[in-house]
Amino acid sequence: MVSGVAKPHVLLSTEGTYPFHLGGVSTWCDTLVHQLPDIHFDIFAIAMNPYVSLRYAMPANVGQVIPVPLWGMQDPSEHRTDVIYSEIFLQKQRTDGEHVRALFLPPFQQFLRGLAGALPPGELGQALAAMYRYFRTYDYQVSFKTEQVWEVFKEWELQAAHRGLWDEPSVFEAVQSIGWIYHFLTVLNTSIPHVDVVHSSAAAFCGMVGIVSKLEYGTPYVLTEHGVYLREQYLSIGRSSMTPFSKRFLLALVKTIAKENLFYADELAPVCAFNGRWERVLGADPDKIRVIYNGVSSERFFPTALPDAAPPGSLVHVLAVARIDPNKDLVTLLRAMAIVKNFGISAKTVIQGSVSVPEYADKLEKLLRELGLEREVEFSGHTDDMTAVYRDADIVVQSSVTEAFPYSVIEAMMSGRPMVATDVGGTREALGDAGILVPSRDPALLAAGIAMLATNPALRRELGVLARARAVEKFEIRQTLAAFTDLYRRWSQRAPKVMGTGRANAQPEAVLRLQRAHALRALNQPLLALEQCALALDMVGSSPAATTLLLEMVDLEWRLGRLRQAEEHLIKAKMLEAFFAERGGLGQVG
Repeated sequence: MVSGVAKPHVLLSTEGTYPFHLGGVSTWCDTLVHQLPDIHFDIFAIAMNPYVSLRYAMPANVGQVIPVPLWGMQDPSEHRTDVIYSEIFLQKQRTDGEHVRALFLPPFQQFLRGLAGALPPGELGQALAAMYRYFRTYDYQVSFKTEQVWEVFKEWELQAAHRGLWDEPSVFEAVQSIGWIYHFLTVLNTSIPHVDVVHSSAAAFCGMVGIVSKLEYGTPYVLTEHGVYLREQYLSIGRSSMTPFSKRFLLALVKTIAKENLFYADELAPVCAFNGRWERVLGADPDKIRVIYNGVSSERFFPTALPDAAPPGSLVHVLAVARIDPNKDLVTLLRAMAIVKNFGISAKTVIQGSVSVPEYADKLEKLLRELGLEREVEFSGHTDDMTAVYRDADIVVQSSVTEAFPYSVIEAMMSGRPMVATDVGGTREALGDAGILVPSRDPALLAAGIAMLATNPALRRELGVLARARAVEKFEIRQTLAAFTDLYRRWSQRAPKVMGTGRANAQPEAVLRLQRAHALRALNQPLLALEQCALALDMVGSSPAATTLLLEMVDLEWRLGRLRQAEEHLIKAKMLEAFFAERGGLGQVG
């Protein structure tokens, strides 16, 4: 396909969300792929384990879903469908200590220096791209589990401790920390398809796809921050039971990757200005930031009339749309509803959302019993009919400690429902003066806001009308879709022209690699020369020029005594030669 035509080709990269899990980010992703039929999408989906299944139906404009599980596999190559098993086996066979020392350790050490804050912006991304290239030829697991890598990592980690970056780790902590790197960098062990634009849903490990694709293929990289990934990780890791060393190490890893994403992204499209402020604090270029608000359909979410008055003592229906997760701070909501009950207000609260943290669900059930709210509060789980859920509510409540630009707020607004919400993230941008904002983690003030609306039907109706008008003006889905269509078309026009499995500029780059190989060969460095040939071969793909490169590799492999690999490449060269001879001659490189 030629970039810039009617159907830009977008790789949508996700982490722990779409299409395997429900939630706000997944809603955003599903809206894009279903309502932009003129965009061709592939989905690069990082999952925590391989035991996940699709929770969404894929429309016709989605070409492939590439799942990348980080945990739960005996071998990090198990999930790969881009290569046949025999090639994975050959990668293991050709990976030895010499390759690891000469080709893997240099970029790995550069990555570690970046993790310790010793590199300028951009250089860690170069290390990621170099490791990605390495894993196209050599085995991920064999490389990482060599003694050389462990010794280099251990020495680096101890030196960082001596410089005060963190406490000196125990053996368990050291093994755990290199294990994190091993699992998170599994992303680099998966082939990235050639597309017009990479769009990452977070400044996270899924964003490494955009960094590598930009460096390797010249692909424009667009980044959308939903919940400010780094901020959420600070909250999550901070309240965990990890040791101080483990917390500092993991936060350093997350922060380094987040900042590198912000550096490499060509355009940052956060879902609210609040996120954009975080991005600037983390070093993002302000000129790259263009907010695109989440949107919802005014036709799907529509108001039903709220009465101006209600009989004294009538039951008030309170709704919270939230997954069962500590970030939603449902503990504060339950404590607030206990206060509302003590005011003598009759209220029924429905918490609509799936369980994402089972231990937190257990904590909430215990608190529910302690507060005596078993009759007043109901956990209703997930539903596909959110329109009806909002229609049945008199008041919608958000109690979160962190948010981006929550769908629950703009859906409630579009449904004409009054809100009491914590003033976090982009909630203030969404709600404006059309609702009641309170500080987070304050049950008393949350209860006061709920009680104010519960006892004043006329105010509920007035705020509901204001909320609907504001949502129609600012957050109608058509505006969001138009903005992303424009974004994809603008950047796809700047993408390199894709030619088969290579790039338009692959030929001159391949020539440069081959020239380097000749120079290294003359310096009696056949292993490094072989690596340059392999990189050139990856650039030209299965083109006529590949024959020249394969024969060059055969000669180098004979010199290194790798007879089996030489025979393998010789067979491939002869097959390609015969194939292209039938079609009018061979191409050359250099």
